[in-house]
Order: sequence, then structure tokens, then C-alpha cells
Amino acid sequence: MNKLVLHGEEDVNCYFIEYNNKCYIVDPGYEKERIIKYVEDNNLEVLGILLTHGHADHISAMDCFNVPVYVYKDEYQNLLNNYNKVFEIYGRKMSYSLEKINLIRIDESKIFKIDDKEIHVIHTPGHTVGGVCYKFGEDLYTGDTLFKGRVGKWIFPTGNLASMKKSIIKLIETQDENVRVHPGHFDSSTIGEEKNSNPFYLEWKKN
Repeated sequence: MNKLVLHGEEDVNCYFIEYNNKCYIVDPGYEKERIIKYVEDNNLEVLGILLTHGHADHISAMDCFNVPVYVYKDEYQNLLNNYNKVFEIYGRKMSYSLEKINLIRIDESKIFKIDDKEIHVIHTPGHTVGGVCYKFGEDLYTGDTLFKGRVGKWIFPTGNLASMKKSIIKLIETQDENVRVHPGHFDSSTIGEEKNSNPFYLEWKKN
């Protein structure tokens, strides 16, 4: 796994799930040129783009390669809404036409493969209705669901506090403590660290 911190209206983490010189890109938020340069410098074949959710800061450079872009089925409309409202939100337009993006809707049954390695989809609604995490070995890419010492906001359209509570408890209590947590913003953590010290989880698990 490698990461670029991309700069736009707000910083966002873009991850490269790599194996045998092939990769999937998670959340190409901004700075398309930096993403392309990283792939070229490391001689990677891009198999696809994985979106954790459809907010503009996670999709603004998803035209960086002509490959399939995967979004959870319940998040598809949310992505369209964010694409269409980005001028209203940030005062700019997307640099690409959504019609040219090969958007593919997925659910938890979808398994991505890089040779003999697998990436699994975990539906974690709360921040948005179709938010997901991606699990590759001992690495968990959590988007805006679980952060180091925090959780994602549930105040945006399709967000829901009850769903967020369930998603956080499910993640922390079903994943091994040594699993590394790679969020959409800020620093990485581990499931064990969050299980022991994340104040949201510690409060919510009591109920």
C-alpha cells in the first residue's frame, strides 16, 4: 500500500493497493497529474478505481485513467448528485464528463482480484448511505467511516447516525486488532488502537 495526500478544497488520502506491479486506486480525490505520475514512476498497471463514497473530494480525479470505476449500488445516486452540485458546493466544475466514466455498481458480493490476492467490500453506511470499506490482507481502507480517534460525520445528505453507530461497531468488533486502518483523511491507525481508545466506539458500544 502507498498513499498520496492530495490537495484541493480539503486534503484527501488517495491509496494505491499494489501487488505484482498492478494496482487499484482508492479515492482519487484531486491532482490527477500527481496520480498519473505516481503510476508511471512505479510502472504500475491500473486495474480499476475503487470509491469509498461519492463526495466530491473523493471523486474529483476519477478520470485519471480509462479504467472501470466502482461504487456501491446504494451510493450511485449520491455520486451523481455530488458531481452535479460541485459548482454549488465548491464554485467549480468537474474537469470531465461523467458520461465518459465507466461507472460500475457493486455490492458486498463483489471480490476484486490482483492475481491471487483479493480485495473485499464491506458496506458501512453512516457517512453516506452507500459508503464502503475495502479490505486487502491486513489493510482496511475506511474512507470517511472510521478515522484515527474519530468517526465520519453523519450530517450530509443520506448520512445517518444510527447507521454510523452500527458500522463502527461492526468494523471494530469483527476485524482483527492488528488490521491497519487507512482513512480518507488524516493518519492511519489500527483496529486495536480504535477498540481501546476511540471515544465514539467506546460510548456507542455501551448501548
